[in-house]
Amino acid sequence: MNTENKSPNILIAGASGYIGRALIPVLLERFPDASITALARSSQESDDARVTWQSCDLFSLKQIEDALPSRVDLAIYLVHSMGPTAQLDQGSFADYDLILADNFARAIKETGVKQLIYLGGLIPEVENLSLHLQSRLEVEDTFKQHAIPLTVFRAGLITGEKGSSFQILIKLVKRLPFMVCPRWTQSLTSPVDLPTVLTSIASASLVPEHINRIYDLAACKTLTYIDMMRGTARCMGRKRRFVTVPFFTPTLSRLWVSLITNAPKNLVYPLIQSLEHDMVAREDHLFPENTREKTYDDLLENASYESRPGRPTFRFRAQRKTVRSVQRLPLPAGKDAAWILNQYTAWLPRFLAPIIKVDIKESRVRFSMFTQKPVLLEMNRSDERSNDDRVLLYIDKGLLASKVDRGRLEFRVALDRRCVLAAIHEYRPALPWFLYKYTQAKVHLFVMNAFARHLNRMIENET
Repeated sequence: MNTENKSPNILIAGASGYIGRALIPVLLERFPDASITALARSSQESDDARVTWQSCDLFSLKQIEDALPSRVDLAIYLVHSMGPTAQLDQGSFADYDLILADNFARAIKETGVKQLIYLGGLIPEVENLSLHLQSRLEVEDTFKQHAIPLTVFRAGLITGEKGSSFQILIKLVKRLPFMVCPRWTQSLTSPVDLPTVLTSIASASLVPEHINRIYDLAACKTLTYIDMMRGTARCMGRKRRFVTVPFFTPTLSRLWVSLITNAPKNLVYPLIQSLEHDMVAREDHLFPENTREKTYDDLLENASYESRPGRPTFRFRAQRKTVRSVQRLPLPAGKDAAWILNQYTAWLPRFLAPIIKVDIKESRVRFSMFTQKPVLLEMNRSDERSNDDRVLLYIDKGLLASKVDRGRLEFRVALDRRCVLAAIHEYRPALPWFLYKYTQAKVHLFVMNAFARHLNRMIENET
């Protein structure tokens, strides 16, 4: 143990999840005098005085800043955004993950953090990664770009009752006595058990030689997904027949996997798409304490895989009648977030002429129809919380703004200035929900896609 950190302040993002809850006691055993701040979407109660739960929306940079202690020695990031975040989500989980990671990095780098540990996924050494795996790399890149001392752990399927991928495998074995197995079931992977993940994270915590390193995690030898299903069926005492077919069929696979397991499509679809390639832990990148002496049967014996009757396995809650919309836009060389906002407000009234007018006065931006009235939306730019890389506007009033929770709009530079994320958060439309969903929401996507094409043409003209 690093003797300079006998009483560290530890911050965990995603603390209420499967891994986060299991990690807290392991860290307290490693650091008995530690103080842990656990961030979660909803309020939680702690039976240990050393653990403080903070309700925090990670899409809000301000909420993260308000939840942090003044000093953070160790930060652990366990967040993956593959569930719904609002009643209407207009954006990919990859763009959501990018905003979440960027918010977290911006907040913790002001605390003097000594180490950030991120748990991501195994990355195959191929050129065309799935969106799911590409997103994991983008999160790593985001943390690196903020120059935070970083340790990355990459893991494949994590065995355990509450592991989302493991639950899908268990449900397939339990519910299908006969299974036609497409090509992806013959891909190789390196499963890992939860104790190995937890002890690896704890062992690397606040140890200087593990900083700025990337480690793969594995607990047994490499095997195929169909081998895992056979082994799982054997350990469960179920007779199952598996018939392999020599094609991938990702679309068909994700449909029947979602149907059989009752898992949400936004979880199943990215996972299935990622299985086209082998995802194997690299021998020269294994965490030093990973021995791989266990068998897959050993991993199953330590995992509680019998689902409890009546217990919902997959459940995501989102606030009713809320909207989150995120679009990734190209960023011309040398430009910043303020330039994007100015370009957007100048382009929009030309694109939608003569219907839409945009009026800017100091920090206020007003969108109206035909003339200056009626005002559709009026926004107030927050100069205090805006900078070159991020411009934030609060939706203040207008015919399309609800009287409560009006939301906010931001333009955020990301990925080493390679793109801009245009995002609307916590917006509650004034229109009736059904009408909004099929009118204003559709128009917004149409406009943002057209704006992206406009920016691309500008970049092409410059080159």
